[in-house]
Amino acid sequence: MKLFINANIPTSSAALKRVNVLFDQKIVKVSKDPIETEEGVEVIDLDGMLLLPGAVDIHCHIMSKLADYPQHLEAVTKTAISGGWTTLADMSYMTDTPIFVKSTLAKRIPIVDANSYCDITLWGHVDIEDYPYHSEAAQELWGKGMVGLILMNPSPNPAVSDISYTEIMDLFLDIYDSDTAFAYQGWDVEESKGFDRESQTAAVKKLLRRMQENPIHIPRVTFFELIDFINGVSKRSDISFSLCMADVMNLMAGISRPDAMVMDLEEQIDLMLELFRTNKIYLLSNNASYFPSQTDTPDIFAGIDYQRMEYSYLWVLSELWKKQKLPLHSCIKMTSENPAKRLGIYPQKGSLDAGSDADFMIYNPEGLTQTNLKTDAGDTVELSGSINTVYLKGDVVYSGKTHHAKNGRYLARSHSPKRRHNKTTWI
Repeated sequence: MKLFINANIPTSSAALKRVNVLFDQKIVKVSKDPIETEEGVEVIDLDGMLLLPGAVDIHCHIMSKLADYPQHLEAVTKTAISGGWTTLADMSYMTDTPIFVKSTLAKRIPIVDANSYCDITLWGHVDIEDYPYHSEAAQELWGKGMVGLILMNPSPNPAVSDISYTEIMDLFLDIYDSDTAFAYQGWDVEESKGFDRESQTAAVKKLLRRMQENPIHIPRVTFFELIDFINGVSKRSDISFSLCMADVMNLMAGISRPDAMVMDLEEQIDLMLELFRTNKIYLLSNNASYFPSQTDTPDIFAGIDYQRMEYSYLWVLSELWKKQKLPLHSCIKMTSENPAKRLGIYPQKGSLDAGSDADFMIYNPEGLTQTNLKTDAGDTVELSGSINTVYLKGDVVYSGKTHHAKNGRYLARSHSPKRRHNKTTWI
């Protein structure tokens, strides 16, 4: 058992709250008053540093070849944990062994348990070639705790067939009475030969015409018109989207983007800032990939160099909270609470309430962090604030530039990702 004293945590206002936190693998008690403990409890004085929930990424793209998965998983999660990202969801576009059935999932879990520094949830795929049994297999995966199923049209992966809008509609109808979550990546191949603003927007609209009650997530949106459209219909339809951290870092601070993904957000910078300030940006994702650049893969599926995860959570605090004056609780929601809710793992993750996993990032707001990031002008980026220590399930996993034991495990979904089930918040 451990006890933090003199910790500052976010609140729904601009003020911070000074608390004491008793925890083991899970948070036992949070109180502004002294916590009485038995002898033997390790007391850790945070001296006013910020205690934040570990960040949660709704989709990284780690796996390619099964034989390389242990090495790649270790590399990506080791970098992620050093940046305060304690839980990742692996949505593998280019895997050679897609998770179509529960037997594949069962083989994947031991690999995760043996090689990850972070807790890992998994997205599955739909094997449309297995008609008419593909819907049953998808439901079985959902029942085993997978966080969702990724639909790709066109599919960049020869191991996963394209799924047409008619097939998507049939799939939705087959499982309309469940809360199975889906993600969609691609564009309208019937109307366009490539990815652009019009083809992605057309694809999302076709999805909405076919969707039932199932949550749908769009992993990377780079067009203001589509952001505005999704925000406009999200009260009627359970649809969400994420912005890519690399896109936001370029938009807000001129930090060079590592890919050539088409984007028009810079044309609406003032409106984008207003969306951030009014909580209209639901969540942020690194879209991290071990192989970000593949000449035969469309940019929308390529992902971003995973090494940027070392600084992305810090950047949110330095740029959005400190410089742009966004409320701290809004920053935490976009990087922790909302992703955990959409994955169906809240409040186990993304929360500082009693009963939640003791996943923490201890942040020193007075520090400075030198990065290897560069602006478009070639200047090195310095971030205000620094990471002191990262905890996963109550154990120190990163401190003082040192990684400790690989403590990550496979994490099954425990709650519904539907928005109507996610009304509460720990802040």
